[in-house]
Amino acid sequence: MHKAQQGICCPGCPHRAAYVTVKDAVGRGRGKVFCGDAGCPAVGEVHPAATTCPGGMARLLPRYAQAIPGKDEARPKVCVHFIRDEQLVAACGDDGISAPLDHLASEGEIVLPCILASSKGYLDNEGIKRLAELAEQAGAADVTVMDPFDTRGCQDIIRDMAEVPGVHAIIFASPCALLQTAHPAEPAEVDHYSCVGCQRCVQITGCPALSFQPPSAVIDADACSGCDLCADYCRTHVILSPCARMTPEERRAARYAAVRG
Repeated sequence: MHKAQQGICCPGCPHRAAYVTVKDAVGRGRGKVFCGDAGCPAVGEVHPAATTCPGGMARLLPRYAQAIPGKDEARPKVCVHFIRDEQLVAACGDDGISAPLDHLASEGEIVLPCILASSKGYLDNEGIKRLAELAEQAGAADVTVMDPFDTRGCQDIIRDMAEVPGVHAIIFASPCALLQTAHPAEPAEVDHYSCVGCQRCVQITGCPALSFQPPSAVIDADACSGCDLCADYCRTHVILSPCARMTPEERRAARYAAVRG
């Protein structure tokens, strides 16, 4: 099992998949802000952009480390705010949501709170329902539960959200990779003879189990969690997965089964 490192999301981290999925759907550029915390108790605070940065927080370039917009600052067109499940619960008191979600009250912008439901207390329907209630309490007009590793299935839904002003919460539900110890997935592997060396998989995911060792990409089988995020972004289809014939629903069920035993 991969050992967690400070500031670096582990291989198979659902928070990395959530960031990649939203970033691809929303796009980057002027008027778009990605902020909040996509870390966990094991690795500490991690800016969403650092989930795909080789080296994590320590190597993240300042221009990508976007801060949570303040009420008195120029408002972005789209604000994607990542918050961990336990942080959302902690931010809720008798008077409702407090910082760091007070910027959700701003009008005329599109806000996508991305709630990362991956820790032990939020692995069942009751836990997810509680998070949805809190998101609505925070001012979300609607709440949608998604599997962050179903990258293609999420794209159109998120694109539609990013066109309608208001607060649209997303609960990205998938267990932490460090919890999946009962029945861990088999690692993926690269067909080294067919890999063209484009490095797209490495650049998009920044996964610690994935590297480029000329002339091809290489997967560390001991570190790989079998999440298949890299395979989703391999244009030449040379990353081979034991789960290739499984549906997104079957893969999701396997991840939860790996936690529950």
